[in-house]
Amino acid sequence: MRAPCALAGPAGGLLWSRPMKLLIVEDNAAMQTTLQRTFERRGMQVVTCGDGARALDRWRASVPDVVLLDLSLPGLDGLQVLARARAEGQTTPVLILTARGTVGDRILGLNTGADDYLPKPFDLDELEARIRALARRAAADSAPPEFCGLRVDPASGAV
Repeated sequence: MRAPCALAGPAGGLLWSRPMKLLIVEDNAAMQTTLQRTFERRGMQVVTCGDGARALDRWRASVPDVVLLDLSLPGLDGLQVLARARAEGQTTPVLILTARGTVGDRILGLNTGADDYLPKPFDLDELEARIRALARRAAADSAPPEFCGLRVDPASGAV
């Protein structure tokens, strides 16, 4: 398990201690390249994958902070990838980014285990804001318990 990419700072604010790692699972090469370059320029570490069959291996190997997942993938589709990842116990936040934008599609994606859903076309700034929000929430959920400046190590119970 990775350390969270955000740590509690003064007054409860969050301080980024390392670059956020983003896994982009997108089969459209032009879209994948655009997203990768954009988020690398914005300070994120990016891992990419172009098909559903390899997506789970990349997910396990890269241990991302957030997964950006297309649904229309060769091999396994995005919903199958997501369902298998959740069945394995993967808790990484997932944002589905897809051309499938009906209400029924969004409900199915969220009910399958996605944390957020953004239909294409989209605004890059909004996408980045959603990715960062997912990472902040996940980091806050995984932060060690703290009381009066003392932190508890959940594994050992040490203070």
